[in-house]
Amino acid sequence: MDALQPFSQDDEEAEQSFYLSDEFNHLCQSYYLAPAYAKVISSNQEHFYLYRQVLLYRDVTWLFANPILEQLQSLTIPLSDIKRYTCIVCRMESLEHIRYLLDEVWINPIIILGGSLPETMERKEVMLSMVVQMIKDHVRLFPSRLKMVSSCYQNDRNTYLGQFIPKDVRLKIFRMLPPARRMKSLTGDIWIQLAAHPEATKLQYLETLCSSMPGEQWFSTGYDYRQLLQRCRNLKNLDIPPLGQGSFAWAVHEKKDHDSRIISNKGQEGGPWEEELQSHCLVPLENVTITEQHKSLTDEVDNVAFAFSETLATITVTTLRIDTEVRWIQFGRGWVDLPMLTRLDINVKFARLDIHPELLTHCPNVTFVKLADRTYGYRCQDIVPCQAAQLANVESLLLVGWSALTFHQATLHSARKLTKLEITLEIDTEDGCFIPPPAELKWSYGIEHGVREGTEFQEPPVIVRAQWTWDWYLPCLTDLQLTSEFAYYFQFQLLPGCPSLRSLSLDMHSIDNDSLMMIPEDLVAPSVRGNPFSPPTRIVVSSLRQLCLRGRWIMDDAYMLDFMTGMFPNVEDWTLDGWESITLRGLIAVLRTQEHKYHYQKVYTSLALPTENEAEEFEMLLESSAESKAVVLPVRVHFLNIPYGVTSAVYYLLAAM
Repeated sequence: MDALQPFSQDDEEAEQSFYLSDEFNHLCQSYYLAPAYAKVISSNQEHFYLYRQVLLYRDVTWLFANPILEQLQSLTIPLSDIKRYTCIVCRMESLEHIRYLLDEVWINPIIILGGSLPETMERKEVMLSMVVQMIKDHVRLFPSRLKMVSSCYQNDRNTYLGQFIPKDVRLKIFRMLPPARRMKSLTGDIWIQLAAHPEATKLQYLETLCSSMPGEQWFSTGYDYRQLLQRCRNLKNLDIPPLGQGSFAWAVHEKKDHDSRIISNKGQEGGPWEEELQSHCLVPLENVTITEQHKSLTDEVDNVAFAFSETLATITVTTLRIDTEVRWIQFGRGWVDLPMLTRLDINVKFARLDIHPELLTHCPNVTFVKLADRTYGYRCQDIVPCQAAQLANVESLLLVGWSALTFHQATLHSARKLTKLEITLEIDTEDGCFIPPPAELKWSYGIEHGVREGTEFQEPPVIVRAQWTWDWYLPCLTDLQLTSEFAYYFQFQLLPGCPSLRSLSLDMHSIDNDSLMMIPEDLVAPSVRGNPFSPPTRIVVSSLRQLCLRGRWIMDDAYMLDFMTGMFPNVEDWTLDGWESITLRGLIAVLRTQEHKYHYQKVYTSLALPTENEAEEFEMLLESSAESKAVVLPVRVHFLNIPYGVTSAVYYLLAAM
């Protein structure tokens, strides 16, 4: 078959002539368009496109469907053309799925403002009544044949956004259809099928249940929506909003009953008790996602973790609702070991996580952990540390907010597969990090004892946080990010234990301008890991490619040269934001140290912009002035407008000739 040829100029003129003809105008009369909407689009050529698209689809659909209507099992009917089909329902004996194309414009700001809304709504009611009547006729002629009725849009045009068949109409339709059989997935529009027959629908095959609607909107007021979950005996994937206190009490009861049967019959082999146990199998839930938006979380997560502990693989919790006051959300109460759990993702945006001290100890095989809230300020005496956990398989560990403060650092001794580690707190856009006074921090870790004058703490802390040893061996770690007190107390002696590290970010810029004086001891580590009395050796992190240090890191130019060229010989991207006691001359010296084996790509600094004399002395060119990149080094130096600000100018360095 020859390939379709593009329209010629004559073809386009003939097409345009047809659209201006009386014949085309007559065809358009069969398509309803609200007067206000038609008046707006008739001022240009948009109505040509609209009519052409609608009428062409209608005629092509009819052209192909009409000859084989008796054999069709699925059919898409343009709603504007429904009259053509209502008269021949008797031919649709094989039809199981009708999809209505919503190609009429019912809701649009132009229609509302133009005064056409009453007329358009009347038209809408007429069209929907025809839909209901068509389904009623089909059910009467061919009982139990039709299984599904749905709707769709044409090319997702913005014109039709907001067009839908109302829920009460869809319920009326699906109550005429038989209940769904062997339903495996309950998502989106399929919910209406269940809502039409909540009791008659068999759910033993259902594996996936997903709904963003509050549970109260799943069914009419006459049905307890929480009973639904207990009927889904093969459920594996659950994605829902909070359902309220006690919504998983049935699962907790089943779990306790199951465990008590095992304990009471321990040591017995075979017999009727095993058959009875198999007949009361627990729901094999594997993946659960709970998203809080309107209704608050209660005991859902803790009950799910307990009741489905033998099969759960992922737990994902997100809160989106905004609270005016600080709200604590508890997690981990009553948890037991979850041997199959590989992903734990709890992200609380507008509250604070209250993590039970034993939570991570129940997740021995987890590979991904994210426990995040937006904690900023805190009091050290409020921190209750968690227990050390054995996380031999964890690969990503992201602790943000309160979970970072309560984390037990000894957990990292078992995390040999860890590739990404983030221990951070919320950073204020203006004030930066919150870091308690150094004396208070040391007191909370039990480093200093006795009375401290000028503070509210007169006695040693009741609970002492475990001191960070910075001696973990993390051979797979590639990405390390620390902020606030964790960046402030970071020890570079950790780095020899991270031979694969490629990115290091330490941010301690704070409202109190906390500073850290770099000393020669920061450049060395014990030559024998685990033996602090072994001779010191120089720290060299040859794998590192990105280095970001923000805050008042204090060092002179000579130290910076030793620090950057000795400890990080292969860094490509480097941020020195807020550093003190260094000069532009020292920075240029670092950047020009290895011109013949160059690796620097981007450097960000809060140093002042170079003067004209400095730019000439150090052979620096503004990015806009560098005519030929062939004569400059590959590094681009970004000067920030203020410390912790944004780029105000970019300079290149002329290469040595």
